[in-house]
Amino acid sequence: MSENGYRLLDFGSGKKLEQFGNRIVQRESPSVGNMLPAMALSRWKSDGSFSVEDKSWDSTAEPWECQLGEIRFELQQTQTGQVGVFPEQAVNWKWIDEHAQWLKGKKAINLFAYTGGTTIALARAGAQVVHVDSARSVVNWARRNAERNDAAELPIRWIVEDAMTFLNRELRRGNQYDIFVADPPSFGRGTKKETWKFDQNIELLLDLASQLCADPTLVLVSGHTPGWDGRRLQRLLMKSFAGGGSKGVESGGLGIECVDGRELPSGCYARLDRSKLWNR
Repeated sequence: MSENGYRLLDFGSGKKLEQFGNRIVQRESPSVGNMLPAMALSRWKSDGSFSVEDKSWDSTAEPWECQLGEIRFELQQTQTGQVGVFPEQAVNWKWIDEHAQWLKGKKAINLFAYTGGTTIALARAGAQVVHVDSARSVVNWARRNAERNDAAELPIRWIVEDAMTFLNRELRRGNQYDIFVADPPSFGRGTKKETWKFDQNIELLLDLASQLCADPTLVLVSGHTPGWDGRRLQRLLMKSFAGGGSKGVESGGLGIECVDGRELPSGCYARLDRSKLWNR
């Protein structure tokens, strides 16, 4: 790990211990409730621990920095227990970078875009990116991350809007995109208190996205909702974007490798890579 890098130090018994740059953070992780940590929880030492029950941290910290792959992030202790980056997405940023030869000048839309890791990866690869998130504070945070990565002058539009509302508006305008990316939460609220529920809304989201991206170069969708795996998400992607076919579509689990070699399950993804269908 570089001086400002990331490491998963331990996990189990419903908790995880992570090092982000120069700070060690302890948070709850329900997905590993039945797993045993490598070291007794009583021996874990951290600079900050978040309690879901109390909805608070046991210490205060000024913003700090962490680098994942080639992207630098400003981190903060938030009221939800997040710090501003999801390390499991680094594999998708690498995937985007590997497709840079196909992305120059392409139009990309990134929904539920959070603090901008995927947006920065797309913009660096040459795409023109529309970054959409419903929280103004988070969009401002993403803009600071773009500046931190010398990406502020790249073609990025910053939109504070509910994802479904923005999709429908773009369809009414007749706009089209080449790249669709979304990392929806299990539950969320839009700018006007619109309700998002992954189980109820993901199929409609992908159907609308397929209209907005009628001839996509890349599609990347990830999820973190219990009961969903890559195969299930892939079937929806195939239905919406690939006419039920599987060519160019792949899926898998998202995970973070611990320092002891174990993997922390962290969601799933499905991806459509149209370049695999092109004879270049």
